[in-house]
Amino acid sequence: MNKRDSGGLFSFSLAVMFIAGVVFFCLSVIVLGVLPGMRLDKSIVQNSPVSNVPYTGEEWRGRQIYAAQGCAYCHTQQVRFTPEDRRRFGPSTEAWETRYDSPQLWGTRRIGPDLARESGVRSDDWQYAHLYNPRAVVSGSVMPAYPWMFDGSAARPGNDARALVAYLRTLGRARDEQEKAQTAEAGQRYANPSRPIPAVSGSVQAGLPLPPGNAHNGQRVWSHYCSACHGGEADGQTLAATSLRPAPANLTAFNYDPQAFAAILHNGVAGSAMPAWRDLSPQQVADVYAWLRDRQQQKATVSASPLLAASIAQGATLYAENCTTCHGINGDGKGPSAALYAPAPFNFLHLQPDMAEIDRVVRNGIPGSAMPPFPQFSAEQRADLARYIRSLHTSEQPSTVQR
Repeated sequence: MNKRDSGGLFSFSLAVMFIAGVVFFCLSVIVLGVLPGMRLDKSIVQNSPVSNVPYTGEEWRGRQIYAAQGCAYCHTQQVRFTPEDRRRFGPSTEAWETRYDSPQLWGTRRIGPDLARESGVRSDDWQYAHLYNPRAVVSGSVMPAYPWMFDGSAARPGNDARALVAYLRTLGRARDEQEKAQTAEAGQRYANPSRPIPAVSGSVQAGLPLPPGNAHNGQRVWSHYCSACHGGEADGQTLAATSLRPAPANLTAFNYDPQAFAAILHNGVAGSAMPAWRDLSPQQVADVYAWLRDRQQQKATVSASPLLAASIAQGATLYAENCTTCHGINGDGKGPSAALYAPAPFNFLHLQPDMAEIDRVVRNGIPGSAMPPFPQFSAEQRADLARYIRSLHTSEQPSTVQR
């Protein structure tokens, strides 16, 4: 074979290898990229529920603000397939949930919590208060404030703030709607330990007995999780109270049964800014309850009032005429209209407000809830009604309190 023939063969071999390389590359792209992408697109179309609709104009604008402000640098939008993620945030993210996201805003770091299931966890007024001043509702938060999105206060959000909160409401919304409709997944629906459960009016958390609580440890848990909204002394006198409706409760004004207290932390209070705290252990709940009982007992020495029989009888008449529709004939929170309202009416069998708190609520109502004021009541009538309501409380043996 001469040199010319060998050179032609070498050139031919190079051409064959080049063509083979191009073909192999194209096949690799098709097999590893195009075909899986087509299968994924088909799966997304097949599995996406009808509730998974495109963004509205305001929601899309909020998504752009979310991206422009760098929110994805600190917040992820993807619940990973790990036991820890599912325990903390709920079911793992599926491909169809980001069907209308391009590009995705999954993020890589969790300096703040994952937001893939944010829909239904916090109320709009909490979101506005958090954007305006994060430290007002989350103790020690490192999130920057966005006051320029507001007109002077958290109660007056501008268009950017409204659009951003509208976008946050979409995160996990379709997944929640899907799980509402699928009975088989009903047990997963509230796997997110922060999402409030719309509890039945008047219900308490049965089957969750609290262990003995330590008030000293409870103060630490309270300071970390609760003090930003309810105050360091649980009196509700905080900056957040000016923005949230209904305002955070003055918990020193209430005598809670252990089961009722556990129910509030486990379920949250639907219709308010109070989320569920199902990631707290029973011991932590018991410790907070012990600390709160200390605060209540210190105040009880000042605010206690004798239960006078004649006054209670007058109060019973006022209650029957004005309160039973929502709070029920027996005060159990199961009146004929109770199911229509969120937050649900109080169950006075397991929650006993003090005299001053009842007087305040009867005079002013509870803004942000269905509880109206009763300005026609005299001071004497309010006192009679308060004594009757307090008499409804069913005393239960509280958990052993350690100090």
